[in-house]
Amino acid sequence: MSSKMVFSFKENYADVAVVSKLINKIKIKKAARIEENSEDISGGEPYADEYNLNKIKNIREKFRIINRNVGIILNWDNIVTRIIDVPLMNKKDLKNFIENNIEEYFAVSMNEYCSDYEIVSLDKKQRKKGKMSIMLTVVPRIKLKKILDFIKYCGLNPVSVGIYPDYISNLFLGTDSSTAVIDVNSGKTTLTILDKEKIFLYSHISSENYQKYEKDFSDVLENIDYFLNFYSTRHFGNRVEKLYIMGEFYNNPNLYNLINNQTSMEPVMGIPLKLSKLIKNSPVDINIYSDILGYFIPVKNVYNKKIDFIDKLYRKKKAKISANRIIIIEAIICILITLITAVGVFIYSKISLPKYDTAALNLQIAALSDVQKNIDKLEQEKKEYEEKANNMEKINNHEFDYIGILDILRQGLPKEVSIKNIAMDKNNVNVTFNINNSTLDGARVIVALNKMNVFEPVELPQIELDDNVKEITLNLKIINSYKGVSISGKK
Repeated sequence: MSSKMVFSFKENYADVAVVSKLINKIKIKKAARIEENSEDISGGEPYADEYNLNKIKNIREKFRIINRNVGIILNWDNIVTRIIDVPLMNKKDLKNFIENNIEEYFAVSMNEYCSDYEIVSLDKKQRKKGKMSIMLTVVPRIKLKKILDFIKYCGLNPVSVGIYPDYISNLFLGTDSSTAVIDVNSGKTTLTILDKEKIFLYSHISSENYQKYEKDFSDVLENIDYFLNFYSTRHFGNRVEKLYIMGEFYNNPNLYNLINNQTSMEPVMGIPLKLSKLIKNSPVDINIYSDILGYFIPVKNVYNKKIDFIDKLYRKKKAKISANRIIIIEAIICILITLITAVGVFIYSKISLPKYDTAALNLQIAALSDVQKNIDKLEQEKKEYEEKANNMEKINNHEFDYIGILDILRQGLPKEVSIKNIAMDKNNVNVTFNINNSTLDGARVIVALNKMNVFEPVELPQIELDDNVKEITLNLKIINSYKGVSISGKK
């Protein structure tokens, strides 16, 4: 049973979990917390200090995690969500509508935030007047980029970035009642209210660092009371029907009694009972990590569209998949053309040619020789496409991220500089740059390479600063931190 790592990022810390899933059984093998730390320790990058990098490396080694693909859950204070109702639209029209009108729903700059959306409900009772409810979400762009950079520093590959309330709502699929979920943790407490399966509200309600046997949860109670009343006013006096307590303090008797007395509701401690059958001998209390459990619950989304910010700043995976698909499609087209041409030639030779006299046949034979040449050419192109597809598949399945190296080089080089040729393995990159007879371009190449934080530092004396030089060739050493290797050099 293979394992996968999931990161749940809060405001100042993140939960890291190792999870295995077999058919309908989920097991959290390990859960640990990493602190964001100060910029002085990590050099300005959140989480990216030696302690956290080694901690994640040790977890991967202990549980023999080969899979580098990881999921990310965002549970930040400055995540903003909106639920809007729009007329029924097809997938393309809805996408265009959101892109053209997103700024009308948020009082933030879209240059500083990333946006995404998903359909939370459809009402098709009236064809022409039907509507769909859309959840819009924005997250800070720079903050998200730093998180993705940290994941890559760990030698891992982020494949999805979702938001906390989405995964909490997955725990209540098929529920017909309104539900409030209070996730109480030391340093981060959130409240999510669901109107049946639909997210009504998601809010951070406390940053208090509670103790194990905490008795005072006054700030939590105050916010619960406020938001439950808010729900009631928006639903013509109807109250939330069920209330769940999750997180570190889900079984704290003081918290249970306080909420019971405050709301006159009997809270449920932990995840819904119906989900207990999904948990397989988990050594970690899954009630504390309910969002991570929700991450692994499959959901069928309308138009197959869910909130996922991975393509907003990190498109490598999508680019690789698209490249493979294009090559495969081209190969299939070539095969079809070859078959159609061959069948056409056969039919022509058996049916049409006997109708003509001998002189005409000579002309037809000459024409058919050209057709055969085209067939041979198509066969050769088909082999080339198949070889490209095989090479792309090898790169895709290889343990090392070659495409990531190329992408970093492409984005980090000055516009005036191009790559003439390149060869690489897991430790070295041999590359030749075109510098247009410019000493300044040569210096810019060195500066850009050193800023990428992927290669060992390159010194200016390594190149000839001569305006007559048209190109420079460098042997770049890939640093260990990018490969997920500790300073000791052990994998």
